[in-house]
Amino acid sequence: MQQIWLTQHEDNQDLIIYMLGWAATPNAICHIPTPGFDVLACYNYTELTPLKAADFARYRRIYLFAWSFGVWVSEQCCRELPLHRAIALNGTPYPVSTQWGMRLRVVLRSMRALAQSGGDNPFREAQPDNNTRYIPTGPFPDRTAQEKVDELLYLSNAAEKDSVAHLQWNRAYIADKDEIFPPARMWDYWKTLGVGFESFHYPFSQPEIVLNELKD
Repeated sequence: MQQIWLTQHEDNQDLIIYMLGWAATPNAICHIPTPGFDVLACYNYTELTPLKAADFARYRRIYLFAWSFGVWVSEQCCRELPLHRAIALNGTPYPVSTQWGMRLRVVLRSMRALAQSGGDNPFREAQPDNNTRYIPTGPFPDRTAQEKVDELLYLSNAAEKDSVAHLQWNRAYIADKDEIFPPARMWDYWKTLGVGFESFHYPFSQPEIVLNELKD
């Protein structure tokens, strides 16, 4: 599990932790302006590193934004943290469940497509104007197709063996056009915590989702 500090300043009293989804890099959230906050991005999960409360003791408030498989990773890695708010985006703590998770065939199809394509972005999604939108490019290099396949194998196998909800989530954003996590399954899990929005699986093209949660 890689951890990258995008912002770290001794005067900042509040922290944002992003638990990103499979195949993502911090490019996914670099465009979101959060002055006054330290920002830690976690990604590339072929092993997990639980975050220790003592390492974050200086912060007044800790905000967690977990996307896709990052929701499950947060359940494993953020149990010790005194979270001020925990926000799930297009995911559940049960990512390979037939009731609350993604379709396993989608996971397997994604792995095959990556192996064949040589590493094309797995979250290219058709938009209503017939254009395509990718996770934004940025300073962080993409990973190889094999690295993404290894990560997805690890995540899917680990989540299938051990999916238990530990965290207290405050809100869950559910995209109406998500083709990775079926929206109906997410609504079934999150129920009253769910908030619908118009998007595909990648949620951070709407930075206001993050910015509005930081006001609370």
